[in-house]
Amino acid sequence: MIARTDSQLSTEVEERLRFETLIADTSARFINVPADQVDREIEDAQRRICEFLRIEHSSLWQVAPDKPGALILTHLYRDPALPPAPDRMFGPDHFPWMQAQGMANGMICIPDTSKLPPEAAVDRENCRKYSIKATVGFPLAAGGGPVFGGIGFEATREPRDWPEPLQNRLRLVAQIFANAFDRKRSEQKLRESEARLSL
Repeated sequence: MIARTDSQLSTEVEERLRFETLIADTSARFINVPADQVDREIEDAQRRICEFLRIEHSSLWQVAPDKPGALILTHLYRDPALPPAPDRMFGPDHFPWMQAQGMANGMICIPDTSKLPPEAAVDRENCRKYSIKATVGFPLAAGGGPVFGGIGFEATREPRDWPEPLQNRLRLVAQIFANAFDRKRSEQKLRESEARLSL
């Protein structure tokens, strides 16, 4: 084991503090954001987090309204230098194994997608197609309610590890997003209720 120098440790601490500041800022931005701006703020936060971590891709999936249990891609940050993703992606068609793992286990952590098991052949092929070399993902749920989606962070240049401290911070990001969606739905239901009452 190679000992880290004081300078390396200091840099790690500074990076960690900067990332925690980014998370705090992200959380604060969602406190008063109107429901109709939540989606834009989510995608902007995906971009800022990816840029900070020097990764190129973040995908957010939500349960399809017409197919409970199946996820569709609703929010995406993808480095502009990469080939574009399709307009509509359906979890069971593109990443069935990873979707099932995430929904069952609460998260996925894959440092090298080329080493996915044989039963994940569809996922491995689509990871190759979209240049996804590593991924870590977390479920979206709020207030003890059911899982209604998932958020993933992906590296496209090379495989990479996802250390536990980083996983914990990204899990917090997932919770911030889940709470924002939950509040958006509550505000929309309130508006619909008020509209019915006004009639």
